[in-house]
Amino acid sequence: MDKDIAVYVSILHDSLRDKCNVLQELLKLTKEQEQVLCEEEVDFDDFDELMADKEELLGKIQELDQGFQNLFDKIGTTLKDNSQQYKAQIMEMQEYIRKITDCGVKIQALEHKNKERFTTSISKKRREIRDFKTSNKTAVSYSKNMANQHQAWQSYFMDQKK
Repeated sequence: MDKDIAVYVSILHDSLRDKCNVLQELLKLTKEQEQVLCEEEVDFDDFDELMADKEELLGKIQELDQGFQNLFDKIGTTLKDNSQQYKAQIMEMQEYIRKITDCGVKIQALEHKNKERFTTSISKKRREIRDFKTSNKTAVSYSKNMANQHQAWQSYFMDQKK
């Protein structure tokens, strides 16, 4: 049983390491997203691509979390009872948990900033669309009005010649 526990502890350790790596990648993508949103003209195609990549990473994180939780539920009490035997691995796992927490906080702060920037960009784009529609409507109205004015003057001149 001790051999099985050692394997399970190693798997828990690897799971935390993998989650830390995935979160680092997620942080990198979130920073790239921040750069896209800081540009004068936001490229929403790049933004969507980054969102898809982030969604994939979030799926990996969910898988890792689920696997970790299932395995920890299985050996958690045994691990606690034999904590001295696995002290080095437990300390390494605690360090990974600290790194994961720090990375999560950084991602959360960046996501909050990005949300504000995204909202601002969307508002700006909506305003541009509304202004375009208004100016287009004005131009069409002006064209119709001028076309009707021209016809009215022709009939006026024709009446005057009689």
